[in-house]
Amino acid sequence: MKRSLWTMLAISMALTTIPTACGAPPSATPESNTSPAAPQTIRFVPSVVGAVAASAVVVPEQQAQISFAISAPVKEILVKKGDAVKTGQPLMVLSALDLQLSVKEAEWAVRSAQSLRDRAYDPYKKIFDEGRILYAAGYVEKRHEMEARLQAAQSELDAAKYKLAQGTLLAPFDGTIVDINIETGEIAQSGEVVITEGDVARMQIETTDLSERDVPRVQTGQSVNIYIEALDANTTGKVIRISPISEIVGGDVVYPVTIELDEQVAGLLWGMSAEVEIQTK
Repeated sequence: MKRSLWTMLAISMALTTIPTACGAPPSATPESNTSPAAPQTIRFVPSVVGAVAASAVVVPEQQAQISFAISAPVKEILVKKGDAVKTGQPLMVLSALDLQLSVKEAEWAVRSAQSLRDRAYDPYKKIFDEGRILYAAGYVEKRHEMEARLQAAQSELDAAKYKLAQGTLLAPFDGTIVDINIETGEIAQSGEVVITEGDVARMQIETTDLSERDVPRVQTGQSVNIYIEALDANTTGKVIRISPISEIVGGDVVYPVTIELDEQVAGLLWGMSAEVEIQTK
């Protein structure tokens, strides 16, 4: 009886352990239906929505770096830095005795040709035929020759006067002399800048680092907020010109944009730094 009880107990323990040994296998990890993420396109995102920011500089509406077309010593400087000048006002004169002599020679040649031409029209060369005045064929040909000679001499005189006029610099517009780069007696080389003039009464703003990524969003007529650092002043303006050609600044491709001020700011000087925010929307 005791043996039978132990036997039944053993069978019961075996049945109890079977589910543990033969239990259902752990469920498999389900496969993911999520496909790999597609590569994303990286686009330039402006720092300010609806606006483009750039550094800028104050420049005159008109400015000119003036040079001579000929080379000669400077005879006289007729202005000084800070002078206000009018359009066509003489600024500087070269010593050009050879050009003056060329004009004198050309004037003499014109007078000579004029005299020869006049002689071709003298009355004694006329032929009267039944009350009509005729010119002999030879005289007509001579008259034409003298006319051509006179025209050639006049052209030489015009050219000599033009070259002599190049020895005097004239102000191209109303403005202020801001720089003179030569002294009396020094030789001014052809194409060398000797005077800088600017219309400092009318200033505008020009960007210096507007990126090629931003310039497509900029259009003429757009409003601009402007901050002048040196004056700690805010003002406004509008885009009036976008350069059609790029510049390279620090290895970056930039496009200068010109901004007209809505009103001139007191104390504004050529070369002052500015920050601009162009409203592109």
